[in-house]
Amino acid sequence: MSGGGTPDLELALLRRSLGEISGKVEHCHSCERALLIGERVYEYENGELRCALCRVERAGQSAPWHTVHTAAHGHSLRLLDRRPARRAA
Repeated sequence: MSGGGTPDLELALLRRSLGEISGKVEHCHSCERALLIGERVYEYENGELRCALCRVERAGQSAPWHTVHTAAHGHSLRLLDRRPARRAA
């Protein structure tokens, strides 16, 4: 370890977490780019995923699309304030 080990430990943890995440991230079938959160991705009948940039390679073929979400999508909670609105005095 160099310099107390903290940078080495941080780097090891970062590499480990990236390795775990990379298997769960959707990739474009054509350019193999990891799709970004919020990006529109098109899924064809054969299971191929294409980003908006590579979709032009299959021009003329329609495909349903969905938005790329985070790994926490559907597993997180959003608190809503459902109290009745206060009336102005």
